[in-house]
Amino acid sequence: MLKQLINPSPEQYCDTPEAFLKSLAEPTMIYIDGERSDRTRAVVTLLHGNEPSGIQALHRWLLTEKKPGFNLLCFIPSIPAALLEPLFRNRVYPGQRDMNRCFFPPYTDIPGRVAEEIVELLDHYQPECILDIHNTSGSSPDFGVVTYESEAHEALVSLFCDRLVITDLRMGALMERSTRRCPVVTIECGGAQDSGSSDVAWKGLQKYLYSDDVFVLQPGHHLDLYRHPVRLEFKQNTTIAFAESYVLGTDITVPTGLDRFNFGAVAAGTLIGWLGSEQAREQIKVLNAEGEDVFAEFFGIKGNQLYTVQELKLFMITTRPDIALGDCLLYAAKEQEHEVLDT
Repeated sequence: MLKQLINPSPEQYCDTPEAFLKSLAEPTMIYIDGERSDRTRAVVTLLHGNEPSGIQALHRWLLTEKKPGFNLLCFIPSIPAALLEPLFRNRVYPGQRDMNRCFFPPYTDIPGRVAEEIVELLDHYQPECILDIHNTSGSSPDFGVVTYESEAHEALVSLFCDRLVITDLRMGALMERSTRRCPVVTIECGGAQDSGSSDVAWKGLQKYLYSDDVFVLQPGHHLDLYRHPVRLEFKQNTTIAFAESYVLGTDITVPTGLDRFNFGAVAAGTLIGWLGSEQAREQIKVLNAEGEDVFAEFFGIKGNQLYTVQELKLFMITTRPDIALGDCLLYAAKEQEHEVLDT
C-alpha cells in the first residue's frame, strides 16, 4: 500500500509541495539517514488531505538537502485526498474512513490497511518519538494534543507552541499509540488557511530534526494545559448551515465566524447556534471519554438558542458543514480545569 523512498535523490523532491505530491501520487514513506545513525525520529503529516502545513514544512526542509540530526522516518498517507481538485480541500478520499481513526484493528478497508502498514513500519524502525502534524479547518492558534501527561509529551509540544490539550477521548488516532518508550504528539499548527500556520510547522520541525534532547521541557517555558475535552457532534442526518441568523429548514444554524472563539475566553451564555425545533436537540451528542452524554454540563437551550452554561475553552471549531457533520463542530474543555505550567 505504501510507496517507500529510501534516501531519495534531490531531483525527486520537485519544486513545490503540490508537484511533489503529484509525483508521489499514493501514500508514501520516506526514510533518510541522519548524522546520528543510532537514533530515529518519525514525522507523520497529511493524515488529512486538507491540512497542508506539515507537508509544506517537510518539503521546504527536503529542498535544503541537509542531513537530519537523526535518522528520519516520514509518512505522508492522504496524498490521494489532498490531490483531488481543488487541492488540499478534501479531508478524506470520498467514501473512505478518516485516516486518523484507523490506527487500531480492524484494518479491513483501504485507510485501515495503510494505517496498519504505518504501524508495522514504526515497529520495524523503532523511532524514539513520533510527531503528527495537522491543521484545524477553522482559523485557530497553534496547540498540541496528547493522550496522557508526561514531561516528554510536554517538551515535544513546546517545540511548536505553548498550548496543550490532554485528551482521554479514544477514536483510533495515531497519538493513541503513544508509549513512554515512544511518545506520540499531535501538533495543530493553526488553521489551514491561516498565514502563520506553515511558519509554525517549519520552525518547530527544524527544532525536532536537530535538537539533541527533545524530551526535557526547557527552563523558562510556559504551557497552558487543558484536560478532559468533549466533542460537540451531530448525527449524520442533521441539517446544518453557517449564517448570521437562523436559516429556515435547518436543524441547527451556526453563527458565521464562530471560530473566532478558538482558545479565547468563552463566557457562560455565549451563543453557539440556533435550533430549528425542540427535536433538534436529539441530533446533538456531547459525549465524554466514558461515553456518557454530558451535554448539560457544557451547553444549554433557551428558546431556540444553543449556548454555553459555564466558562469554557473551545477549540478546533470548524466553519465547514461537511466537517461539522462528518467529524465534529468543536471541542470544549472546562476553564476551571485550565492549568498553567511554568518551568
